[in-house]
Amino acid sequence: MKRAFRIPERDDDQNFLKVVAKTFRAIEVIAQHPEGIQLGELCRACDGQPKATIFRILHTLKELGYVQQDAKSAYRLTGEVAWLGRSESRETLKRAVRPYLERLRAQFEQTVALAVLDRDQILYIEILEGLRSIRMNATVNTYAPLHCTSLGKAILSRLSPEELRRILNRRPLAKLTPKSITSIVQLERHLAEARAQGYAVDDEETEEGARCVGAAICGDDGMPVAAISVSGPLSFLPFERIPEIAREVKKACRAVSELLGVQYVGTPTAGVPAKRR
Repeated sequence: MKRAFRIPERDDDQNFLKVVAKTFRAIEVIAQHPEGIQLGELCRACDGQPKATIFRILHTLKELGYVQQDAKSAYRLTGEVAWLGRSESRETLKRAVRPYLERLRAQFEQTVALAVLDRDQILYIEILEGLRSIRMNATVNTYAPLHCTSLGKAILSRLSPEELRRILNRRPLAKLTPKSITSIVQLERHLAEARAQGYAVDDEETEEGARCVGAAICGDDGMPVAAISVSGPLSFLPFERIPEIAREVKKACRAVSELLGVQYVGTPTAGVPAKRR
């Protein structure tokens, strides 16, 4: 049974911000409608708040990445809400992924990384330096663009069309190397390929002389929560080794995704996540 939501009146409390109360009421209502909720219904559920007020709240939450709107104009929460307790949640994720990162490094002797989506960038939360490769530029707790890293492209390829459009429209695609993708049309072609094959490649797009293969870890809603990659110099990651590396990276991501409650359907190569029934 869904709760009825009322916004308390606190006229005698000067420190009580009604807009904050209205925002959290909206979030609570949307959370009870995973299938999405229309603006009018949301307003009625929020104690009959004016549409203009709730619309501005929703617009702000969309810009912050906590709410998305589907093709039918229904609003639903994004995976960002689940990560509000980021510090503890990310430590749990790191502990779950660490054995798979160690296995990949031992197998390929190259640098392995774990990153999460943070607004419109990726944030590296774990990096194990390669046993044979040169040191990469990325370090833990630093950010990198989504459009030119294999981690970022793997995550982008799993987002809903609405969320992908929102992120890509926020800022220009920076050119970090001569091979960086700077066209949204070209990037969308790369993402379609990554979506079909289940992994993405950074071919000297972030750092000259380096290549990277990454795949996404999906949560129980099928949305990406993180990504794993193997990276190293071109001499250690020639094109002919990409299928082998990609297969093992995808296998690691699938294992972690299943720990998060995801069942995979379709072909092993596609690795399409589906919610548990």
